[in-house]
Amino acid sequence: MKLKVLVVEDSRTVRQMLVHLINQTPDMQVIAEADNGSEALNVTTELHPNVILMDVVMPQMDGLEATRQIMQIRPTPIVLISATHASSETEIAFKAIKAGALTVLQKPAAGNPSDIAHLINTVRAMAGVHVIHHWDNSQPYRPLPSSSGGKSKPRIVAIAASTGGPAALSEIICHLPGSFTLPMVIVQHITADFVPSLVGWLNHMSKHPVRIARHGEAVLPGTIYIAPGDNHLFLSMNHTFVIGPSPKVMPFTPSADIMMESVAQSYGTRAVGIVLTGMGDDGARGLQSMHRAGAITIAQDEASSVVFGMPGEAIRLGAAHHILSLPKIAPILASLGS
Repeated sequence: MKLKVLVVEDSRTVRQMLVHLINQTPDMQVIAEADNGSEALNVTTELHPNVILMDVVMPQMDGLEATRQIMQIRPTPIVLISATHASSETEIAFKAIKAGALTVLQKPAAGNPSDIAHLINTVRAMAGVHVIHHWDNSQPYRPLPSSSGGKSKPRIVAIAASTGGPAALSEIICHLPGSFTLPMVIVQHITADFVPSLVGWLNHMSKHPVRIARHGEAVLPGTIYIAPGDNHLFLSMNHTFVIGPSPKVMPFTPSADIMMESVAQSYGTRAVGIVLTGMGDDGARGLQSMHRAGAITIAQDEASSVVFGMPGEAIRLGAAHHILSLPKIAPILASLGS
């Protein structure tokens, strides 16, 4: 049975291109088109598409407000597309992701096979995501015991995230107190061109500086580092960043496994590893390496994950000392790093 796709785009030319690309794909079918968010809401409630491909900036109702209303009335996987990396447009996109959209892509260039394949593969993958969030705040917060018996205080936090990650990261980062002193290193799977926009968006809500990690840079306390989108990130033994290719072929660039394995080697027991929501298994083996090195390791629970692939695999491997709902992670980090 073909996946039912709703295409929402105010430019008729771009909309026709997207419809053509999707209808060329054997397992997908465009069941309707809309040129603004208001129409998208009406079509979604009437036709129940499997996935919505939607522009960020549109007249009458933009992608942010449409996402908010769709997620309230008829939760549906939403893939956003943006024509530009301008801060105003990408800020709307990331707010929509926090409201429930799954990811944002750049509008594909006509005739670019790589762009087209990425778009089609993303729409296909996101169509199967269950998008209703159930974040459990019912259990009281309790400090975590250190996995190393309290002998060493953590000196770094390493985080892996993919689908649903930007919203999860914003939830954690905005609730970290100003007294939080640990550096945080994050691998977030997202289109490389959107990494600077993600950094800018997170900076707006953070009490700590958020920046893209740079080759040779020393890790500073209380700073949040995002891996660049087009290369791997390693932590050296003298706690500086190494940005470059991996000696082995990895399915993701940047790879959370690569980053976390290097943290396990360079920090050992004095680290915290976290695998958040995401499709696939990147980060699970890296968290396992950190677990074996004596670090504190955490996996996000299924109820609060948009996609339970990455944390679920980490749990299956026995890599997580603690399985926590998303709202509990920031208080735990605050207790370890303030």
